[in-house]
Amino acid sequence: MDAELTLVGPRVIGRVSLWQLDEHGQPTLITHRRNQLQIGWSHIVTKLLSGLSAYRIGAMYVEYENVADPLDPVATPSYADTEGTEYYEDLVLSADRDFLRVPLNQMPLLAPSSGYVDYFTDDNTGNVATFYAQTQGVVGVHGKPFTNAANSKIFGLALVAVPEWGDRTKDIVFARMYFSSGEQTVKPAATQLAVSWDVKFTVESLGDV
Repeated sequence: MDAELTLVGPRVIGRVSLWQLDEHGQPTLITHRRNQLQIGWSHIVTKLLSGLSAYRIGAMYVEYENVADPLDPVATPSYADTEGTEYYEDLVLSADRDFLRVPLNQMPLLAPSSGYVDYFTDDNTGNVATFYAQTQGVVGVHGKPFTNAANSKIFGLALVAVPEWGDRTKDIVFARMYFSSGEQTVKPAATQLAVSWDVKFTVESLGDV
């Protein structure tokens, strides 16, 4: 009689934190929320495991709407995990929505999660990668203002692989998320908003076969 085999499969979990930066660049947490993985994540990982390092995560999309009043909530869209960059390109048709395409502002940091500490003993190693970016500029990809005066309210984010910075059509969306109405934040007048995005890779049992 054949012995039972327990299969082990990957599990990927992401969490986004939004931060207010003061005039000295010191962060204060606004909120944090889980993300949804998009189908593009499998494309990215396959490329990377095949040796194509250009497909590493290189940017975040910061989605915003210019609202009439800073207290006005933004209606977040429903979205399937099969959606990619086409949604963001279609924002060119919107009268008040746009997005920033911002590069990571430092190399991702690596650390072990709980239960994995014994497997990662060297510095900057682990199964959790944390990516960092912050808002910048005064105009979005499609030309709409991104300013406090325009009541530019941030309501969504995406984590993106950027094989070629000069060619946005090659971007691949790894993960995507939206803030609830109470978490949506207007661009500050004199400072920026920062994002830290944790992606944890673990394995779990899939059962016996």
